[in-house]
Amino acid sequence: MRTVVLRVVALALLLLLALVGVITARTLSRMPDTLVYLTRDTGRTFRLEAVPRVARPRDGIEERVRAQVAALVEGPTPAEAEEGLGTAVPAGTRVLGARLEDGVLTVDLSREFTSGGGTASMLGRLYQLYYTLSQPKDVEAVSVLVEGEPLRVLGGEGIIVDPVWVRAEHPQEPAW
Repeated sequence: MRTVVLRVVALALLLLLALVGVITARTLSRMPDTLVYLTRDTGRTFRLEAVPRVARPRDGIEERVRAQVAALVEGPTPAEAEEGLGTAVPAGTRVLGARLEDGVLTVDLSREFTSGGGTASMLGRLYQLYYTLSQPKDVEAVSVLVEGEPLRVLGGEGIIVDPVWVRAEHPQEPAW
C-alpha cells in the first residue's frame, strides 16, 4: 500500500513540474525580446520612442532584421496609436537581405522604403530604422541598400544618407 501511495505522489509531482514548465514556457514566449522605435508628434517636433515587441527570430541575423522591419511597418498597437505613436516606414517595405560583418549590419530594403515624401517622414523612417536595427549589442553600425544599391540620397528633398551610420556617434535619440 505504501508503494502505491509513493508512486501516486511521485506521479503528481511530475505532473506539477510539467505544468510549471508549460506555464513558464508560455510566459517567456510572450515577453518582449526587442525594442522598436516609433515616432511621436509633439506638436512642434517629432521624436523617437522605444516600445517593446516580441520578435523571436530563430534563424540568425536576416530573420531578426525581417522581424524588426516588419514591426516598424506594422507600427503602433491601437493603444499606442491612441497615445500618439506612429510609424514613418511605408507599408510594403520588405527586407531583401541582411548581413552582419565586423559589427556593421548591411540591410537591403525594397523600393517601398523610399516611397512617399516630406522631410519629416523621410528623416523619421531613417531614424526608426537606424535605432531599431542597432539595438542588439552585436550591431555597431548600419548600412542601407535599396534593391541592392547603396542608399545615398533619400527623397526629393535630397536627404544625404551616411554610407555607414554608427550608433556610438548618435547616443541621444533625435528630434526633428
